[in-house]
Order: sequence, then structure tokens, then C-alpha cells
Amino acid sequence: MQRTVLLLVVVAVAASAGLASIGAAQSGAGLQAGGFDQMDVNPDDVLIEVSVEPDGDAVWETQYRVQLANDDEEQAFEELRADVESDPDAYASQFGERMRATADTAENATGRKMNVTNVTVTADRRELPQSYGVLTYRFEWSNFAAVDGSRLVVGDAIDALFLDETSSLIVSWEDGYRLGDASPSPTETRDSAVVWQGPVDFTEGEPRVTIEPEGRSAGAVPLVAVGLLVAIVAVVGYRRRPWGSSEASSPSEGPAATADESADDAEDSKSAAAATAVAGADGDDGPAGSGDDTGADSAAPIDDDLLSNEEQVLRLVEANGGRMKQKRVAEELDWTAAKTSQVVTGLRDEGDLDGFRLGRENVLSLPDYDATTDDGEGDEEDDEGKADDAGDGE
Repeated sequence: MQRTVLLLVVVAVAASAGLASIGAAQSGAGLQAGGFDQMDVNPDDVLIEVSVEPDGDAVWETQYRVQLANDDEEQAFEELRADVESDPDAYASQFGERMRATADTAENATGRKMNVTNVTVTADRRELPQSYGVLTYRFEWSNFAAVDGSRLVVGDAIDALFLDETSSLIVSWEDGYRLGDASPSPTETRDSAVVWQGPVDFTEGEPRVTIEPEGRSAGAVPLVAVGLLVAIVAVVGYRRRPWGSSEASSPSEGPAATADESADDAEDSKSAAAATAVAGADGDDGPAGSGDDTGADSAAPIDDDLLSNEEQVLRLVEANGGRMKQKRVAEELDWTAAKTSQVVTGLRDEGDLDGFRLGRENVLSLPDYDATTDDGEGDEEDDEGKADDAGDGE
């Protein structure tokens, strides 16, 4: 239902512009005289730009571009432009009604009072550098973004939007703000905007863009960095102490070996700290072959706060046998679906994690995961996952 309504964002514009192949087929609405249907072409590209304001309102601008490749197309567009300039309300009113219906549905889904106002339409010719006829709709959408304190969260009003191969979506913000998070990963990230170029089939909970004041982020990041650095230094020092004592108790081979042993001790300490962190995640007593029970027993499991987001996901998947649902990862780590999707996408791009669709669910697995080693248990989980997905669909 939400997907159908969101498609009106594009369909409404197409119908208002008089695109016969889209407007007539999907909306059933009457076509404006002098629209792109006279040219018998689809737009070569569609650009949707959403400029978000600090109070959550947004200014939308949707451009439909058609390349004017011959005299007939140029003449047809000139007739369209004359028609729009002579009676712009005939185009803007129909478009505005459809967008207000879309905003009403988004209002019901988000619980925020919304409205679409100040709808305008223009038609002009541009050199990009080829000659293009551009039909532009512009309007204001109140409470489009959610305001969370001083942050803005964009996207819930257009959840699961679909962009075809000719469409692009740009979300921009004012000076004094910066990007906090974006899901899924944008095609392009600019100083004050993110861009998705189609085809993009946003899933539930996408797209999402979190925008934060620059001052807030600038003050918080150094404090977090300092705290994390202090914690890392403390943990590394604690890990190294028992290993250094063990090495000091072993017999020395002479003055000539002292420098080499010190270097080896330093390398061993680093390796021991890394091995202890992995062992702590898996429940092992300590690094194998240490020969020092006291050091192994005193090594506490590594704190999750000292792990990166990516390390937390990989450790959780490994702890669950090498495969688990993305939704469960979000629940276990108490993350939002948007944050989980961004972290998982980065891991998959780096080749550290694999994934596939199981019904409507995303399933994650380690690259070396072998379902044949489960002795049939993996197949049973797949069947259970399909049954769950079937139940969700009902």
C-alpha cells in the first residue's frame, strides 16, 4: 500500500505533464492539452530534488527533461511551453491535488501533520549542453522531515520509493548542517547533499538521511575519540602485563639476546591482545600456548563499546554459526534498520559479508560459511524462514 502511494510522486508528475505512456496507463487521469504526449516520447531523465529546512519543511523540485533532437520535437515543446505559460494553473492544480493526496497518506503513516502548498510549473529550454525541453514542478511540503531535537531525519514520508533507470533523487540541506547517516549508501555524497541515481528499489525503512548541526557533531566527536583512546590504552596495558611477567621469568640467553627478546616481547604482546579479544568473543579461556594460567584467567572479555560497528556485526554472525537474518542483527544490537543496513552494505562491499534474500528477509552469512556442514540444519532454518516470511505476507 505504501509503495503504491509513493509511486504517485512520479506518476502524478507524469500525468500532470501529459506523459501518455505513464499517466494514462497508471493513473487513468485525463491528459492536459499540449503536454509531452504531443511529442510521443518519454522523458530522457527525471530529477527529483528535496531541499530540507531546519523546521522539517521541504521544498520539492521535479524536473522532466526531454532532449530536442529534431525540428518536430522542438516545435512540439514550444507549443507545450506556450500552453503552460498561458494557463499554468491548469497544470499546477492537477499536480497539486495528486501531491496533496500523497502527503495525506504520508501523514497517516508518520503521524505528522502535512500539507502541499505553493505549487508552480514552468517550461523552458536549456542547453545541457544538448538542447533539452525541461518541465519543472515546484512545491512546498510541510513537516516532510521528522525533527528529533536538533537533528532532522528524512525519508519516512517516501518510504520504499522506487527510482527507475532514468530517475535521480537528491536530498540537500542548508549551511550549518552536516550528514550524520544515510541508508542505503548514496551514489554520490556532496558537501550539503546526497544523491541516489536509479535504478534503486528502496526497501522498507529506506531511504533515510540523518542531518545534524555542524557545531553539535564537532563538539561531540573529539570527546568520544578521547574517551575511546583512553579505554584502548588501558585495555592494551592490562593485556600486556601478564605476558611481560611471563617473559621476564624465563631464563635469559645473554646480553646479546636482550634487544631481540624485547622486540619479540612487544610483538607477542600485540598478538596476545588481539588473540585475547577474539577468544573473549568466543568464550575461550585465553590465548593457546601462553603457559600462564593466571594471565589467561584474569583477561576479561572485550567490551562491545571498543568494537567498531562492523566488528560487532561480524562477531554476532560468527557467534550464530556464520549465518543469521539482518532483522535479528538489528534486534540483538538494538540498532535501527537504517543503521544496520548501512553497516551491512559496507561489509558486503568489502567482501567481509555475504547476503541473500529469503522471502522478504535479508539473510547474512560469512564468506566461508558452508551450509552443507550443518547436516541439514541449514535447510530446516531456510524452511522455517520461508514459513515465517509467508506468515508475514499474510
